Amino acid sequence: MSAPGELAALMAAAQQGDEQAYRALLEAVQPVVFRYLRRRLSSDAAAEDVGQDVLLTVHRVRHTYEPSRPFEPWLYSIAKSRMIDHLRKEKRLKSWQISVDVLPEVSGELAVRGMDALKDAVAALPPTQREAFKMLKVEGLSTEEAAERAGVSVSALKVRAHRAYTAVKRAVVPDSED
Repeated sequence: MSAPGELAALMAAAQQGDEQAYRALLEAVQPVVFRYLRRRLSSDAAAEDVGQDVLLTVHRVRHTYEPSRPFEPWLYSIAKSRMIDHLRKEKRLKSWQISVDVLPEVSGELAVRGMDALKDAVAALPPTQREAFKMLKVEGLSTEEAAERAGVSVSALKVRAHRAYTAVKRAVVPDSED
């Protein structure tokens, strides 16, 4: 990494609109960020994806950097945060996957009816519940991200989502007990 203070100076100049300083900053931090992530993530592809997200986040929140403070801890906190978000999303996705040796036979008609029932159940939800369901289960957002987008508290979003899950389950599996 560059000499202590050099990155902070580049970021301060970038905050003042110096495009050359900003380019130099990104070129200097990119390999450092990727190296940091490669040591902590399971694959190079994941490190590349998260690394790009880190650089985008640096760009989006560069105004929050305080030039009087060290740059590296600010950068690494962003990298750590993006990495944790990635790991949480990966964990959520894996929890939905089912590992089986042989998939059960499902007739095409039964599968279509099941998908139609699911689509109908989601479409029948009140708009706020449908929005919560789609953000959490289709888009894979965290509850915090979804709550922010919906403009409600995390608790309110969780209530909406729980009600949506219950209604969808009742519609798709009519004999289910909640």
